[in-house]
Amino acid sequence: LHSLTQLPSVVEDHPDQNMGCAASDPQNQRVEDELMADRAKMMREHRLLLLGPGNSGKSTFFKQLCSIHANGFQDIDKVNARQDIYTCIMTQMHHLVNELMINIQEQEEDGADAGDDAFEYKLTGEVKQAAEFFESMKGTELNAETAKMVTTLWNDPSIKRAFEKRTSLAVVDSASYFFESVDRIVSGDYHPTNDDILLVRASTTGIRTASFEIEENRFTIVDVGGQRNERSKWIHQFSVVDAILFVASLSCYDMNLFEDETTNAMHESIHLFDNVVNNRYFRNSSIILFLNKSDLFETKIRTKSIKPCFPDYDGDDNDKNSALEYISDIFASVNKDGGRQIYTHVTCATDTSNVQRVFNDVQHGIVVASLAKNGIM
Repeated sequence: LHSLTQLPSVVEDHPDQNMGCAASDPQNQRVEDELMADRAKMMREHRLLLLGPGNSGKSTFFKQLCSIHANGFQDIDKVNARQDIYTCIMTQMHHLVNELMINIQEQEEDGADAGDDAFEYKLTGEVKQAAEFFESMKGTELNAETAKMVTTLWNDPSIKRAFEKRTSLAVVDSASYFFESVDRIVSGDYHPTNDDILLVRASTTGIRTASFEIEENRFTIVDVGGQRNERSKWIHQFSVVDAILFVASLSCYDMNLFEDETTNAMHESIHLFDNVVNNRYFRNSSIILFLNKSDLFETKIRTKSIKPCFPDYDGDDNDKNSALEYISDIFASVNKDGGRQIYTHVTCATDTSNVQRVFNDVQHGIVVASLAKNGIM
């Protein structure tokens, strides 16, 4: 009891020590405030990795987000897109003519198309000359003369049939849009529209990044090439990733890869998603799956079943909802972590309002996940 009663006098006998504590309080508070400010800033910065196989619409997503959240397409975007569009029209017609020649060869060996709508491929006159030009690809310049040949070919039933029946991703979905617009594009006063920029197919090589702010949160999106020879670069983006945005095409179930025409594109996409979801580097990252090209899928499923791609599918051949649910379940089934949730969205990357609505949900989820990770929620 005696020692306890002496404690106050001990403090009073050392005024310098008491002053030292008081002097350090403001400094400690400043340090703590700075640490809290840094922590709050880090919580508002989110790094997103955009992954997916080639021709999934991944880069279209990237362009849409840049356009929506970075004040639209800039002049440099239009300048770059113009040359990409010229090249796209020429190379896409080259690939399509090659598909047509394969169909003609098979027809000569096996007879006309089998099925209810048997079709005979044939080329004559100007169409044949134009096809021979694009088959040999004697030039890659889009001008009035080559544009006329594009139109001649595109108006021919055999080319249209080859486009409808194509099985290689070498001929992209948007090719028809540019073939039908070639007269506008070849004109001297041509300026690419937003749709032109979004729809042009230009393979992503290397790494592209874009940053923008939404409601005081800063998002940095990293877009990495999706072709097989580009995927080795993904490893360099594995550190400090808040979320993976994986884009997969719904409409590729009857297509083969451009890089490997023996591999089904949907099977490749599922295999790649498996590698991403179960990769140890992404263990703490949110996984968001975009099942893309829903518009093309809806059209294709009316005439082409997913059964050749998925023999175990027992739903109706032309039921889009049943087929979509099956495909979604297949992607979800590769997740080996039962406690981990995969957030799935059905999307159309060429539809600006759809991308805006979906990404609004996505960015909200990422912010909430960040708050929870830091113990705020």
